[in-house]
Amino acid sequence: MLKKKLILKDPLKFLGFDSEENIATGSTGAVVARAGVGKTAFLVQLAISALLKEKNVLHISVQDLVDKVNLWYFEMFQNITKSFESGPAKKLWDELLTRRFIMTFENESFEFGKLQQRISELKTQNIFIPHLIILDGLSYNTSDFNELAQFRNFIKSHSMSLWFCVRTSIPFESDPDELLKHLGTDFISLFDTLLLMIPEKERIQVKKYIWGNQINAERPALFLDPSSMLIQENPS
Repeated sequence: MLKKKLILKDPLKFLGFDSEENIATGSTGAVVARAGVGKTAFLVQLAISALLKEKNVLHISVQDLVDKVNLWYFEMFQNITKSFESGPAKKLWDELLTRRFIMTFENESFEFGKLQQRISELKTQNIFIPHLIILDGLSYNTSDFNELAQFRNFIKSHSMSLWFCVRTSIPFESDPDELLKHLGTDFISLFDTLLLMIPEKERIQVKKYIWGNQINAERPALFLDPSSMLIQENPS
């Protein structure tokens, strides 16, 4: 019962994603924002939503150690379940951990080829078979286009899905299209979906773009509380 209630709080549901999928199998998505807006917390919330739907999540961090990543998950889960009884929430938390695997890299040693090898080893040895990959902490860099494109093909060929984090210094709050122009078609084409996190006075708006087309006309806007990163269901 608790799991079903939490699934209803999936932020992607408000953006028109399928109720049973965090992101379609074989698809790649990018969460884009400037530093400090809350990309990691949002990615963790997407991961928890996938875990609740019994998907295996591989979280890859290129900046934080395992303990720090686990703390992100624990604190976000506590925020999501704070209005529910602690006993069922604790039991559910223990269950979710069986479907999550954290992998970390130092920024200087990260290589997409090395990552693909480690994922293949996990699957071949039947240690962990991911359905969704969260890749956080890797800086946007135009020189990584070819490697990222190859990794995208790897994701699709292994029937996995990817959420990728993009940090930018471009102040795109007033005109998100300027950010899309800055990223360029070569980069944007690597992703099926872009989610732009736009900080406002007392909330963060999340806008969905598919190949440069903003998709929100048929859906209510998604706003997050900056203190908890949870959905503001009745934003002012």
